[in-house]
Amino acid sequence: MRLLIIFGLVAIAAAAFPQREGGAYTNEAIRQAQNSQLIPKDAQIQKVEEGIELGAYENIPGGQRIELLPILGDQLPAEVVNDLQARLDVIGRH
Repeated sequence: MRLLIIFGLVAIAAAAFPQREGGAYTNEAIRQAQNSQLIPKDAQIQKVEEGIELGAYENIPGGQRIELLPILGDQLPAEVVNDLQARLDVIGRH
């Protein structure tokens, strides 16, 4: 019974204080996007929307090429995926 009460309190606390994990990093993400020329330095950000995680991969060997089209192809336009792939390939060569 005690375990059930504790579980209930934890569930209520989690619902009352939802986590916004990425919200604290918005300004840093914008700054990094400007520094890497993904967006112009003088661009004014008018609205930021919460995104979704498109894919997560862990423990990828250093020499393995990552193909973004199978991962992101149905979520993003082809030109965006191709641009990201080109940038990723440059990073992978260094």
